[in-house]
Amino acid sequence: MTIKYNSNVPTLIELHNAIKDALGGKYECSIIHDRWSINFKGTQCVLVKKTGMLGICVVPDEKKQIVDVDGVVPNYVLDRVVFGNFVTRLLLVAPWNKLEQEVASAIRAKLS
Repeated sequence: MTIKYNSNVPTLIELHNAIKDALGGKYECSIIHDRWSINFKGTQCVLVKKTGMLGICVVPDEKKQIVDVDGVVPNYVLDRVVFGNFVTRLLLVAPWNKLEQEVASAIRAKLS
């Protein structure tokens, strides 16, 4: 999912704080280095972790004036296994979409 901005794109710290304020009691939220099978353009991202299999990576892109909110598998080893298996990815699409919507709503509410 992509959130578009007409002016200043929130920084990684602003995104982290907004998500942590809105969802911090519900999910683990941290800034980490990007290390997934799907590489984002940033070197760091905000990881919102629901479980070892369900997480969201939030990456700001100032050039395109967007914030990418995409599903990931937070566990490094499981990430390699899941993205190598098409069926497993299909099973995670619905939970990822739901979590993406929740995180994107939190970002819009705090930073719009």
